[in-house]
Amino acid sequence: MIALKEAAYSECRFRVGAVLVKGGRVLGRSCNRRRNCPRTDFRHATFHAEEALLRTTDIPRRAVVYVARLGREGVPLLARPCPRCQRQLAARGISLAHYTTDTGSGTLRMS
Repeated sequence: MIALKEAAYSECRFRVGAVLVKGGRVLGRSCNRRRNCPRTDFRHATFHAEEALLRTTDIPRRAVVYVARLGREGVPLLARPCPRCQRQLAARGISLAHYTTDTGSGTLRMS
């Protein structure tokens, strides 16, 4: 899964990657990133992978996003988009989010 490979690039405590796909074609990818602002706590302040993806990619309607999280041992963990990211994804016209869990995968339909 490409989202797992993207999560491996993250330097954050929780390594998360997101990939945008439409019609079987990868349109964009990103991992979560540290915020670069002197007023924030650098150890814990991040842009979520979904946010970083939305900032760098043109989003066509009915696209699908894949979100994955890697644990310290390199195994997939729960990566369900948070409520804020869900609202942002839905507002940009993304119809589905597929995400990893520690027992497999899950799907979230955007309203």
